[in-house]
Amino acid sequence: MSKKYIHGYSHQEQQRLVKQAQYWRDKVLLRDLNLFPTENLLEIGCGTGAVLGIILDSFPHLKVAGIDLESTQIECAQHYLHTLGFDNNIDLRVGDAIQLPWPDASFDHVYAIWFLEHVSNPKAILEEAYRVLKPGGRITITETDYETHLIWPDSPDYQYLLQSYREMFLYADGNPCIGRILGPLLTSVGFREVTNIPWAFYNFGNTEDQDLEKLVEYMHSCIQPTLMEMTRKLGKDSQRLEAGLEFFRNLTNQPECAVALTIYRASGKR
Repeated sequence: MSKKYIHGYSHQEQQRLVKQAQYWRDKVLLRDLNLFPTENLLEIGCGTGAVLGIILDSFPHLKVAGIDLESTQIECAQHYLHTLGFDNNIDLRVGDAIQLPWPDASFDHVYAIWFLEHVSNPKAILEEAYRVLKPGGRITITETDYETHLIWPDSPDYQYLLQSYREMFLYADGNPCIGRILGPLLTSVGFREVTNIPWAFYNFGNTEDQDLEKLVEYMHSCIQPTLMEMTRKLGKDSQRLEAGLEFFRNLTNQPECAVALTIYRASGKR
C-alpha cells in the first residue's frame, strides 16, 4: 500500500468522497455496470461507503462487502450506509487489499474506483481480487490518468499545480497515470476477456447546463486540500500553487474556456 492516502481521512475528506460519488454516479460509477440480484460484490478500497451506497441504491438485492485499510473509513461507511437504510447483506472489514480476509471464490464481482492510483503494488491487489472471485466472476476497475487533464486557456501556474499534484501520488508510492495500464495489469494476473476503455469527458463554457462549473468545482475540491502537503513534503512554491488553483477556480470567467480529461474503465473475467 502507499505511505499515506494523499487526501487524508478528515471529516471534510469523508464528506468530499460522498459528494464525489454523487457527482460521478451516472457518468462513471453505474455506467455499463450490469449486476444480477443474486450476486455477491466486493468493493476494494471502499472508503466511506459512498460508492457502495450508490450501487445498493440501484441494485438493492445485492450482497455486498467492502474493505479499507483505515478503521475510521469503515466506521464512517457503516454509519453512512445505515443512514441510507442499508443494514442487511453488508460485510465491511478493516484490512489490507493485498491480503483479503475472504476465502477463495467468495465473490461474483469485484469493484474498485479511484483506488489503484494510491497503491504501490497494484498487481498484488489484482492477484488477490482474482483469488476471491468465483470462476466466471468479473472485475470492474475505474481510474483516471492525470496527464490527460487539459484546460483552455492554459496557465503556467496551473501546469505547475497539476504537475505538483501528480508528484504527490508518486511521493506516496502511487501512480497518477495508472488508468492507461489497467488492461495489461489485468491480463498479467490471468484475467480473460480484458478491456480497458477510455472515456473522454469534455466541458466548455457558455452553456446553459453549467457542466463546466460543476466539473471545476469538483476538481477544485480534490486539489485544494493537498496544497499544504505539496509545500511541506515536496518543497513546492505555495504562492505558485495558490495562483494556479485560483486561475483554475476562475476558469469559467475566461472566454472560450474548456476542460478535458480521460477516465479509464477496465474489466475482465476470471
